[in-house]
Amino acid sequence: MARTAARVAPARLDRVATTLATHDEPAVVAATTGPTNLLAHALCTGPADLHRYLTRRLGALDAIRTLETAPVLHTLKAAGHLTPVAARPAGRPARA
Repeated sequence: MARTAARVAPARLDRVATTLATHDEPAVVAATTGPTNLLAHALCTGPADLHRYLTRRLGALDAIRTLETAPVLHTLKAAGHLTPVAARPAGRPARA
């Protein structure tokens, strides 16, 4: 997994975030505040796959002004569901 933080033109933030949400690689896409305004956690199979995603898929989005990437080397803790309870399918537990 790699964390990406992008600075996107504000007028194009929703469009870029929606585009990223259609990609297979991101597990999370979120608008943020601060020096960067779009966060994504990309699930790639390895360095070559991450490079392809960054250069071909994200690189094709001209509204991305800057992009910072931090490959995750080791995860010590991960949260459960990010989907609000009301949006979960019936019968699905609240926590895995």
